[in-house]
Amino acid sequence: MKNYFKFMLMFVGLISYAQQFQWTGASGDVDFFNELNWKDSTTSEIPSANSINPGQMIEFDLYITCEVIANDDINLGENGKITIINGELSGVSVSGVGNIIMGESSYIYLDNSYPIGEGLSITFESNNTWIRLNNVQTSTAYYNYSDNFFQENQALSYPETLRIDNYYQNGSIIRPHNDNSSNLTVFSENNFNGEFGNIFNNDVYLDESIPSGLNNDISSFILKKGFMATFAENNDGTGNSKVFIASEGDVVIDELSDYLNNKISFIRVLPWNWVSKKGTAGDIQYMNNNWFYKWSNNGDSDLDREYTPMAWGKGAADDDNDIEIIKSKYKSTHILAFNEPDDCNGQSGQYGNMCVVDTSLTYYKNLLKSGLRMVSPACRQDAVFNWLNEFNSKAIDENIRIDVIAVHWYDWGSNPQNSPNANPQDVFNRFVNYLESVYQMYGLPIWITEFNANRHRNEWVHRQFLQLVLPFLEETDYIERYSFFPPTTQVANFFDENNNFTQIGELYYNFNSLESMAEETHASISNLNSENYNFQQIECNPENEFLSVYSYETNEKINIYPNPSTDYINIGSDLEIWKLEIIKMNGEKINILPFSKNIDISFLSKGIYILNFNNHFIKFVKK
Repeated sequence: MKNYFKFMLMFVGLISYAQQFQWTGASGDVDFFNELNWKDSTTSEIPSANSINPGQMIEFDLYITCEVIANDDINLGENGKITIINGELSGVSVSGVGNIIMGESSYIYLDNSYPIGEGLSITFESNNTWIRLNNVQTSTAYYNYSDNFFQENQALSYPETLRIDNYYQNGSIIRPHNDNSSNLTVFSENNFNGEFGNIFNNDVYLDESIPSGLNNDISSFILKKGFMATFAENNDGTGNSKVFIASEGDVVIDELSDYLNNKISFIRVLPWNWVSKKGTAGDIQYMNNNWFYKWSNNGDSDLDREYTPMAWGKGAADDDNDIEIIKSKYKSTHILAFNEPDDCNGQSGQYGNMCVVDTSLTYYKNLLKSGLRMVSPACRQDAVFNWLNEFNSKAIDENIRIDVIAVHWYDWGSNPQNSPNANPQDVFNRFVNYLESVYQMYGLPIWITEFNANRHRNEWVHRQFLQLVLPFLEETDYIERYSFFPPTTQVANFFDENNNFTQIGELYYNFNSLESMAEETHASISNLNSENYNFQQIECNPENEFLSVYSYETNEKINIYPNPSTDYINIGSDLEIWKLEIIKMNGEKINILPFSKNIDISFLSKGIYILNFNNHFIKFVKK
């Protein structure tokens, strides 16, 4: 398994009277049902043959780390328990009435349409954890499984303490919702050394509010998977800036490039939401999509869909109250900027001189305070090559970030008034040429927020055009999102007068959409910076990663003091030492010889470390 950097955490409370088996992966495969991959945590003996079989009730404790795959149902009896720490379990389903304990950096991925037993209890003991249901949509996950989840002996409740996020078109991700948790740790030195600070979710950190005095003093960081982080040089979000997305793997940057190194004065971390490409222009229900926008900032996400706010014009971007509205949007990870500001006689361009590039840029700059991923103003069809080009050039000059280019397209250049029966293939070809020209000019991902074959064309042309264009949009990497916008003449609407699907509505509804961003980890390019990072990857070793405490003959507490410390730490325990090492945050180990309960740490750089004392793992801080 390819695992990324892991914060190691001593996990306590695993002592019970049930038989306990620890995952080893000793057979060389990752098969959950292969008894050779387990050992008794006390005797190190493997389980008896056929004691861990598909569908067979399990009445003992299993402790998992690294990667484990179960290609059939896991059935947990009343005394059965699975504990996961720094690992992931991929499987079909978990049935029964037992317990699943999810510790630090633990993840479960289930494929069945009915993946969780009704009586199963799932406890999150960390906020860096989730369960992904690959074939259960968000609303179904809520109605069927929201009662199965607990944290700190309390049932979790959506949306206050439980998140249910989209996992592309057909899935969902369930995890704890807690803004007082940290999923980003920043460090003052390369390789996760020096001073460090934990950044909590949703808040914007500016200047001196960045903890541990790390304003303009960040050189490395770890962003846990399932989150995005925006960094910027200036406290208004401008200057050198970049968005990192830890979609399905931790983003581990052991050395920032000169572009951001020691230049960060603005940070925001948000939960990521996994959406497919297909959306709707407008809050249109029942279209089998998981994102929408509505030409305003007054919409809200729901269980099934992410709402993307739009600052339609000047009035939604001219003061900090507007920014607070945008920042408050649940599930929202992007902001759409301005609707056709290039039009001096219509749309947002007619108000407040927004059709003047410098004016629009001034208000767009204010939107960067949101800490969201930035989508450009959406211009009329041809204005993307002139008005928006000028806007982008001036944005680059002023270090104002654009992450995505938004476009509108209605085939106006083909004299549509005189071609109601146009050849759909020709319409499609012009659309493709247009998108390729836009991408060639900007080199950034594209959102098509409005498009159709033109309101002067008949329903057949629109329908045939859509049949050609939808596969192209899904297969084209630089297209991130799109939303078909039915013509205002109703010639190609989704619904008829009885609110039943038209042929076009049925076509759009039934079309299966792919991931909008498929990378496991992503350093988002922008108009300011196109560099990518080689994200660190570390192979997982169960013996190193499994940090549980097993002790039957003693209940003695083991502690280290003082903690934090500058020069020495002491081990408070009567146990004789048989293993003693310090583990750095990058996984490097330092053996301590000769053994001593008074350990010199003066040679260590400032930072977080793990002391392995007789396979008891205790975190300490060198200051």
